[in-house]
Amino acid sequence: STTVQSDGDRLSVQGDLTLAGQTRPIALEVAVGDDGRLAARVVIKQTDWGISPYSTLFGALKVADPVEVVLDAGPPPG
Repeated sequence: STTVQSDGDRLSVQGDLTLAGQTRPIALEVAVGDDGRLAARVVIKQTDWGISPYSTLFGALKVADPVEVVLDAGPPPG
């Protein structure tokens, strides 16, 4: 991360993400639970990082270019 700003129970995080040797800026909103648990979701496009989406069986089976990355971290529930 390059910057983190707090707004109550949310963190605005900006930084750089490196995948497959390519680095791009990324921003996400992180929810902070009362128990300190962190949760965030961000959608990235594989082609933005020079990754060809997976495809097999002559294109009959393929993964979409946008992929959702989910963060769920902190103390275990309960």
